[in-house]
Amino acid sequence: MDGERMYRIETGATPQRTWAALTDPVRVRSWYYGTWPRTTWQVGSPLEYVDEDGEVQLSGTVLSYDPPRSFSHSFIATWGGGREDQGILTWTIEPEDGGSRVTLIHTGGHGAETAEGSKELVEALREHLRQPDA
Repeated sequence: MDGERMYRIETGATPQRTWAALTDPVRVRSWYYGTWPRTTWQVGSPLEYVDEDGEVQLSGTVLSYDPPRSFSHSFIATWGGGREDQGILTWTIEPEDGGSRVTLIHTGGHGAETAEGSKELVEALREHLRQPDA
């Protein structure tokens, strides 16, 4: 399943609130499979999504970081004890009609599980942002 897949949602949330939902560890944890990012967000720095047990479920490197518009990172799946290259994730936020549009582009990777996981992520983000206290 190499190639590029795009997932797009309308959030109804401001770009700033959407950006916080994508980058603030406390907010991310509530919708990103119970994991949160551990990183400095500096380009070239490591990025790990860790679970409540401190286990790294996803690792990578920050490839770009342009708050509050976009960021991208490499994606190495580490769940289940392996290390599987799943390509690059690029998140983009655009203002739209008092809210924002989020686009996730997943480049590379393989397997229906990963493609389905990316789709689930953007849907979980949309649901998270529908909560008034998110």
